[in-house]
Amino acid sequence: APYKEEFLDVIRYLSLMVDRAGVDIHLGVQITPQMLTDMHPDAVIIATGGIPLNIPFPGLDEVRWILASDLLEGVGRVETPTVLVIGGGLVGLEVADLLASQGRQVAVVEMLSEVGADMDLLAKSMLLGRLRKHNVSFYTNTRVTKFSSNAVFAQQDNHEIQFPIETVIIAVGVRPNRELADSLESSGLEMYTVGDAVQPRKVLEAIWEGFEAGLKV
Repeated sequence: APYKEEFLDVIRYLSLMVDRAGVDIHLGVQITPQMLTDMHPDAVIIATGGIPLNIPFPGLDEVRWILASDLLEGVGRVETPTVLVIGGGLVGLEVADLLASQGRQVAVVEMLSEVGADMDLLAKSMLLGRLRKHNVSFYTNTRVTKFSSNAVFAQQDNHEIQFPIETVIIAVGVRPNRELADSLESSGLEMYTVGDAVQPRKVLEAIWEGFEAGLKV
């Protein structure tokens, strides 16, 4: 997302420290409970992250839509001039910032009475300032109900409204990826779960929990 490029430095730093510490890294490996049991590890730290939520809105298959996470990771692309972002939390606003900076006309729909409710006040103020500068539209207390081939329908208070939007970005949250952790509960292994695999939060919580788990083992 715009103005968060410095987070790449955190990844580069941690990767360098892991390499210097002599940690064996195996990429492209799908871990199964049986593999872990066969390895007989002293401890297992589960850091499997979160899975973006996708609500099965009626008519969703009739429109062009992308998950916010795919857009931010460069997996998905927006090529239309207008975009509707469903979800006005941190991720939804960052996606709106990215698209607006590319010249897209962006509207954000949020069920709550305010956008950015999960954000630090200073960061929220700066981000909203950029979005207003780019004429991003906000629709709070608004719940998307269904889609058609050329419109999005939503309920705002007691009124139905429509958005003639060409591309929809879904940013409605993340759920913990606990599939591996749950499957190991009865394994008898010493196990620690950290980061979004516990509960989706911010980077600082994930790094701190990983640090604490490392101290324990």
